[in-house]
Amino acid sequence: MRIDITSDAARFINDVEPFLRRDPLRHTVIATVLINVINGRSGGMSTQFLCVRDDTGQVVGIAQCTDGAAYLGEIPAHSIPAVVDAFAAQAIALRSVEAPESDALAFAARWSKANGGTYRKRYSARLFRLDTVQVPDAAGSPRRAAVGDVAACIAMIEAFGVEADAPQRLNEAVVRKRIEAGTTWLWEHDGTPVSLVARQTAVLGWARIGPVYTPPRFRGKGFASALTATVAGRIRAEGADACLFTDLANPTSNKIYQRIGFEPVRDFAHYTLID
Repeated sequence: MRIDITSDAARFINDVEPFLRRDPLRHTVIATVLINVINGRSGGMSTQFLCVRDDTGQVVGIAQCTDGAAYLGEIPAHSIPAVVDAFAAQAIALRSVEAPESDALAFAARWSKANGGTYRKRYSARLFRLDTVQVPDAAGSPRRAAVGDVAACIAMIEAFGVEADAPQRLNEAVVRKRIEAGTTWLWEHDGTPVSLVARQTAVLGWARIGPVYTPPRFRGKGFASALTATVAGRIRAEGADACLFTDLANPTSNKIYQRIGFEPVRDFAHYTLID
């Protein structure tokens, strides 16, 4: 077994594309990060990409780490200790890991034992894929965000991060690039943007939706449901399929997404790594 780590997204995607194509939905996060780095839409965040090769040199697993947040793709269970050690050898200060429950727990336990820290489960997420989209009625209408909406979009995305307990400060240039690329949508009612839905560029046939955010004063009116369904329908019209993640602790959003046509695929666990 051999483990390679690189920050060269173009080289990495060239090396692992056949592996990604085996299950592109499972690897939507890694594929999206790769394309955003290549297209200059990553906000300048430091990202390392990792692949696990068997004794014949074939890729059998992939992972990534962005600003201390590790994300494991499909990966052999027996390789997890070596993956942890490989990240540690790069002097990467990991803050969290996300993966299917058993892999995330094994990674967190190994990292904490090696570094003398602890870990705790922060949340569980569920991946959904679009089946048949149903667009509900809501007052107002959807539109693509324009450059003049940059400040409003940043405010809503930052508010989403605060509510999700993952505060972030966004790079205005990156938000502007994403708006110019047509990947950010707003629902407008009475001349006011009342909900935001962002989407990623389609990669290997899949485009991931998120974040989805409605300010508290505009909730309960179906704006986010209608906008999410609209964006999902646009993705399907482009010839790609839509997917998204939800927090399992939020039963409302899980029900809403299923109501507009999304079906569950698999669950993931997010562990915080504590020094």
